[in-house]
Amino acid sequence: MNELTLTGCTPEPLMDYLKALGVLRLVSEQKDKQARGFWRNDSFVLCSSLDEDGLVEFFLEEYKPTPIVVPWSGGDFFGVNASGPPGPFKDTPTSTKVIESFLATQSPRLDRYRKCILEVLKAMDVAGIKKKADIEGTSKKKKKCQFIATLRSRISDQCLDWIDTAAVLEEDQAHLNIFLGSGGGSDGNTHFSDNFMQNLWECLPDFDNQRTKKKNLDERTRTQNAIFGTPISSLVAKRTASLYDSGLIGGPNAGQGFERGSYLNPWDFVLCLEGAIVFSGAPTKRYGVGYPGQAAFPFQVEMTPVGYGSAVQKERGAREIWMPLWQNPARFPELRIVFAEGRATYRQSQARNGLDFARAVALLGIDRGIRSFVRYGIVKGRVGGENYNTAVALSRPDVCYREDVDLLGEIDPWLDGFRKAISDKNTPPRFQATLRQIERSIFDFCQYGKSSRFADILCSFGKAERELAGAEKFREDKRIAPVGGLTQDWLRAANDGSVEFELALALACVYDPASKIGPIRANLEPVTNAKKPQWAEKERCVVWNQADLTSNLCAVLERRLMDAKRAGCSTLPIDSGRTARLGAVAMFLHGLTDDNRIEELLWGCILVRPPYKELKLRLHNLQDSPPIPRSYALLKHVFLPRPLELQSGEQIEIRPETAVVSLLRAGRISDACSIAVRRLRAAGVIPMPHSRAGQSGRKNAWSESQASQVDGKRLAAALLIPISSQSIRGLSRMVLREQAEIPEEENNGGIV
Repeated sequence: MNELTLTGCTPEPLMDYLKALGVLRLVSEQKDKQARGFWRNDSFVLCSSLDEDGLVEFFLEEYKPTPIVVPWSGGDFFGVNASGPPGPFKDTPTSTKVIESFLATQSPRLDRYRKCILEVLKAMDVAGIKKKADIEGTSKKKKKCQFIATLRSRISDQCLDWIDTAAVLEEDQAHLNIFLGSGGGSDGNTHFSDNFMQNLWECLPDFDNQRTKKKNLDERTRTQNAIFGTPISSLVAKRTASLYDSGLIGGPNAGQGFERGSYLNPWDFVLCLEGAIVFSGAPTKRYGVGYPGQAAFPFQVEMTPVGYGSAVQKERGAREIWMPLWQNPARFPELRIVFAEGRATYRQSQARNGLDFARAVALLGIDRGIRSFVRYGIVKGRVGGENYNTAVALSRPDVCYREDVDLLGEIDPWLDGFRKAISDKNTPPRFQATLRQIERSIFDFCQYGKSSRFADILCSFGKAERELAGAEKFREDKRIAPVGGLTQDWLRAANDGSVEFELALALACVYDPASKIGPIRANLEPVTNAKKPQWAEKERCVVWNQADLTSNLCAVLERRLMDAKRAGCSTLPIDSGRTARLGAVAMFLHGLTDDNRIEELLWGCILVRPPYKELKLRLHNLQDSPPIPRSYALLKHVFLPRPLELQSGEQIEIRPETAVVSLLRAGRISDACSIAVRRLRAAGVIPMPHSRAGQSGRKNAWSESQASQVDGKRLAAALLIPISSQSIRGLSRMVLREQAEIPEEENNGGIV
């Protein structure tokens, strides 16, 4: 076999991709049944007994065009005279005339095309279709469906593939393939059957006797240009590439001048539509659970406007199609099976939109040897006006396995409900922006992986929760439940090893061991503490607002201290199932962390249900972390969730002081430290700096020598961050005297 690299057939634009399928299909069906094809280095490779000259010769002399007809859209087939004049024509005939020119030919390779046209005309008579108005308009949908059914029952087998590519019938409705334009073979004023026949009339020597002018270009050169990408000196003017190549349509700013006309190699469009026939509809194979009542075309789903730079909200609801790229040589019958199934399965059901398809690809929902996809959006209004569709190359996702994608199944029911709830055009834009952020983060993770991107997913759901927490009327009207109940695997998948994640997780796990007051989530939003969270009336304990992270953490600490006093808690309700290392706290204190990221991760982590102690996480290397300020080491002893344990084993209760937080927020660190010193001395421990042995210490010794340059508000916020018992012992060694070293006069109150 010869291995021919078809450099004119590339994954982008869509026209060039379809040309590759068209070449393989036609060669396999009409010339070489053993032909194979695959993709290599962004070009299609054809393995065939034909060489380059033989392939060009095949299309010029032997190729039998597939009959492509669109009698259900436009007026091309109305008024056709089967015995019309055979020409010659000064210019390329159009509409009714080009159909009559085909009927006037005697070429054997156009036999089935002529037969198909006659069958269409007869089917129109049988169905009573006399004029365009008989089948066009919203009130004529049932009539159009009946006509297409009549056409399918009377047309030859060679034409059925095209009919099934253009439309799938279901009861009294015809589902038209947007892949072939809005009309299933027409787009705006462009009719594909008309264009296809015009381009064939330009290409094939069978129409030479109908031309008054001789061609000024060798047709072999055009064929080589379409297939092998060889240079060409001229193209046909005023010939559209329809939706398949926006670069050839022309218009303003399409060339070096202000406006450029449309130019096309006729063979490009011919081979493109021949390849499009591979995407015929097969509804019975591609219906899935949860996707009832809609016809399915191969690899075609509802569009999700994320994953590409030009995404806009108005394109939601359009269609997108994923074109497979494979690297192993495959015969056309094998590929036909893949395209006939056209299935991407996510969680045992049919992928319904681009996001589902991306997740299916990440979970090996495609297992036919496909290595990657070219993702195209079929959108309106980008080129030619609002009535015309354009195929836009969006991205090229690889087929790879990402285990953690399956975790998204836990939140799919909530996400489906949220998406449905905000589909109303009166929905505030911030909720639509939130949905796009969720979808974008999921799509990016499916495409590129990495735990940091899964953390972005968690953050995006946290943002949605935060928006809903502040929109009581909206969430009640739409009946949107809180996000919650996620398993610990979400934390494992989102753990990016960052200091921000370590701090956020420790904060998210803050709770009251006595269960007299709620967990920290109750301070962020009005949600009941249940396995399935429910919205509650907003109480005074909800203190989180639009302020910065440190202000909010200070407010939470103060609120929990007040609630603990009112509820009679024996210990501070700031215990946690997870703790942060002192090095991470030091980085926070010195402003070396991203506060916005900590806040985003905190809102995401509170959505995961406890317990958390058994979870093992990858941690950031803290070798270069700054030292812990001694002021923090002192103050933390006044905000412990459990009694302070001395080296002797004795446990000491240290009563907290709410005023410390207020002083720190005001920047009065020295005064806050003085209060902490008094609290510690009252509990029976002596903080350093202290007097020399046998001498009296001064009352303000700590205040004068240990005033820190750390921001007071940040210092107060750090007091809420849970740390381990081992870390507390380390802080004690920094600021507390050992009990054996305390002089008797001091122990008896020599220092006030």
